[in-house]
Amino acid sequence: MRTLLAVLLFVSVSGGCGGGGPTHWQDQPLETIGGTFDGHAYSIELPKGMVKNSDKYSDEYQYKAKRGGELYVFAPRVSVGWSTRKETLEDRLTSEKETPVHKEQTADGYIAAFENSSYKGKEDYVVYAQRYVGENALTCSARVYPMKKGETVKDKLLPLVQKMCLSLKAK
Repeated sequence: MRTLLAVLLFVSVSGGCGGGGPTHWQDQPLETIGGTFDGHAYSIELPKGMVKNSDKYSDEYQYKAKRGGELYVFAPRVSVGWSTRKETLEDRLTSEKETPVHKEQTADGYIAAFENSSYKGKEDYVVYAQRYVGENALTCSARVYPMKKGETVKDKLLPLVQKMCLSLKAK
């Protein structure tokens, strides 16, 4: 009986507590993920551990990792979609109530990032991007917030998520 209790105690301390938590997505290697949404093939660079869910609006990728033996969903969440209407950076800025923390018109689209108005002051940000494909566009929308308490998202993690959206390409 003592041996069984000792084994259970060891397992709960070493594996059950998560060993300091799951591997942070920023420490995972990037993988090129290929997909097709609404008949349009694309590729995007995402951290290892992102899991795809699809619905009629987009392909959504979420970072899933184990904590204490249970599978949890963490930020970032990155969605890839298709739009039959190209949108300019100015169009996006006009439709947003928030002031962008980053904005950039690119040769084949745009990217803009905003503090999430639903979670002001909580290091929670949203990213919107379009990659033009003829008169249409592949879209990337993402949300990022701290994975660990006290993380600064704006300066460290937000640029990594923006890089993910900028890696979106039509195939």
